[in-house]
Amino acid sequence: MRARSPRTRRLLTRLARDERGVSAIEFAFVAPVVFILILGTVEVALDMIVDASVQFAAQQASRAGLTTVAPSDSTRDAEARRIINNVLGGWKNIGGTVDITTRAYSTYNDIAANNYQDTMGGFGDVVLYDIVVTMPTFSGIPKLFGVDTMTFQRSYLVQNEK
Repeated sequence: MRARSPRTRRLLTRLARDERGVSAIEFAFVAPVVFILILGTVEVALDMIVDASVQFAAQQASRAGLTTVAPSDSTRDAEARRIINNVLGGWKNIGGTVDITTRAYSTYNDIAANNYQDTMGGFGDVVLYDIVVTMPTFSGIPKLFGVDTMTFQRSYLVQNEK
């Protein structure tokens, strides 16, 4: 190996002791991790908002079946769907899909027999709501872990008042 000149040795010694720019290098190492943590936190918060809105939509729709009076301008099923679409309609604007399944059973025993109608049912019927919202991820962070879409679901079982 070739011997270094005294001038080169002094330059290397001076560069090794120089601490200027260390914080920039540290920032370059830490910044990607911090940004991923921030985006992940925002992703979780937005997912919680979507989940809460699905919960709220299901609660509001179930009240349409619990009232003793059918809506004057539509059926109970149409009213429940209108409520759900009003609450969750904003998520459709950003790429989400909302699927609503309504099953009416004459009695609780019919649930086990899977004997249902695809309508809201009449007074006294037992109604099962299934609301499924499928959303693309907001930040792309879940895609790093193989999750392309987020699915939020609520099911409610209510008995229409007589």
